[in-house]
Amino acid sequence: MGRLLIVDDNSSLCFLLKEFFEMDGFEVMTCSDISGIENRFSEFLPDIGLFDIHVGKNDILMYLNRLMHIYPDTELVLMSADEPDETFKDYTFIMKPFDIFKLKDLIKKKLKGNLIV
Repeated sequence: MGRLLIVDDNSSLCFLLKEFFEMDGFEVMTCSDISGIENRFSEFLPDIGLFDIHVGKNDILMYLNRLMHIYPDTELVLMSADEPDETFKDYTFIMKPFDIFKLKDLIKKKLKGNLIV
């Protein structure tokens, strides 16, 4: 189906999303620490990165801007329980808590344009 990298410091949510998407045929990798994200991207080469905007105390935008530059074909989707501000206007954003089935639909729509079948 596609490769999905989930970045969230909530290990329970990572586990749940990993299991859910793998049952639907996705290849999924999770990461709970943003500092090693560039290595994860280069090793896994995800089609979509699903990021919590609050992972540790790091500036997520610094990492996202760099990843968008290095991997322009990878879709980035952000999630948070906080309302996004103007800083995140260029990203697809979902609010926590979210409907997991709506998230899956969003991910599949994002993949349609990126995958060659």
